[in-house]
Amino acid sequence: MSDRLKPLFSSLPKGLERLAQQAAAVTSLTTLVQERLPETLRPHVLAAVRRGDDLVVMVDSAAWSARVRYAGPRLKEQLEAAGERVGGNVRVSVRGRAKATEKGDRG
Repeated sequence: MSDRLKPLFSSLPKGLERLAQQAAAVTSLTTLVQERLPETLRPHVLAAVRRGDDLVVMVDSAAWSARVRYAGPRLKEQLEAAGERVGGNVRVSVRGRAKATEKGDRG
């Protein structure tokens, strides 16, 4: 490896480790949120992340966003009872599910 590339590649493991930690935190928080929502809402929660003090719950369609928003105060109480601090608001964001398209599906 040339000397010019060493600085680039030397920071790669640290960056990947940080990215893996962030992904694990999102997965853990998402699972925690899903477990505390009514069963009908759980499959529609794609992810849950922190944005400052707020908790942002991403759902797969606008049809479910209102229901998750309505469940927000109770969700916040349950998360705090479980030791997960939510200092701000529970916000809901719509993110459609990614659809995998295969060559055979194009008809």
